[in-house]
Amino acid sequence: MDTGIRPILEIGCGKGNITKFLEPDICIELDEKMTDYLKDYNLVIADARYLPILRGQLVSSLPYQITSDFFKEVVKLDNISKLILILQKDFVDKILNDPTYISFLLNYVFDIQTKDIIPPRCFSPRPKVYSIITVFNRVREYNDDVDSLISCISRYRNKTLKNASKLCGLSSDNNLKVREFKPWQVLELLNSVDLSYV
Repeated sequence: MDTGIRPILEIGCGKGNITKFLEPDICIELDEKMTDYLKDYNLVIADARYLPILRGQLVSSLPYQITSDFFKEVVKLDNISKLILILQKDFVDKILNDPTYISFLLNYVFDIQTKDIIPPRCFSPRPKVYSIITVFNRVREYNDDVDSLISCISRYRNKTLKNASKLCGLSSDNNLKVREFKPWQVLELLNSVDLSYV
């Protein structure tokens, strides 16, 4: 955690098990039953998928079922400069290796670094999957045009970038299939369709 980036926001504070060590500036929790556990913190009752806070850094062990929805929103918040998240390891493996819309978009906006793997036994209740601490440092602002292009091209993973670009109203001479680009090669992919704003 970077104490120089403020405010520090914890999402899903629960009973405050991590909160007491983090001492976040703001605690965001959806479950109103947790209020008694969090009375010593600046508590905001809200859904993490629709953040009421627009700046700072986020720390969270997100519920795995909201991960994609959460990222589709937080990627647009340019003043959220850093995220330190405990995520399902399978999800992180996909955003680092699989050529999907969310993978390309996250790698466009963030520098993504994986840290420690956490086995299921470290949680209560115990999940069936491994988790991993992952750091997302924002390296560029969200761009709606880039988002739309990535969304379109990602639909045609089995086509060449040349053909996918044509279907998305652009042009490219690149004959690699879209699926041959790793998510971290998103700039190469975008530059291959000759975008001046990348």
